[in-house]
Amino acid sequence: MQFRRRVPRQPAGWDGVCQIEGEFASRCRIIDISMLGVGITLDHPSPYALVGRHISVDVPGVGESASIRLEGKITNAKLTLRTIVRVGVEFDSPPAELATKIRGHTKAGVRRVRAR
Repeated sequence: MQFRRRVPRQPAGWDGVCQIEGEFASRCRIIDISMLGVGITLDHPSPYALVGRHISVDVPGVGESASIRLEGKITNAKLTLRTIVRVGVEFDSPPAELATKIRGHTKAGVRRVRAR
């Protein structure tokens, strides 16, 4: 049986800053994004302690471009290398207009989206 997602993911490859509730902000990388959430890698010593916690992700703009801010709940976490963790984040409430902007953003590689 083949596993299918509710909403297709788009590759991202963006560097950002993640703020996990109760912790200091740290660098992270947004691997993929969909209308329902994002996949992120970050450095963390306790991946299983992350599940269920709130996270905000800021992707800085380039030049005069606006930044992207995404917020949600960590739904899964898996250790990949040493302390590098891949987490899945489900958005709190994704903006309705974000779908078109995400598609354009991931294809063009230009950061012009601001989602709050």
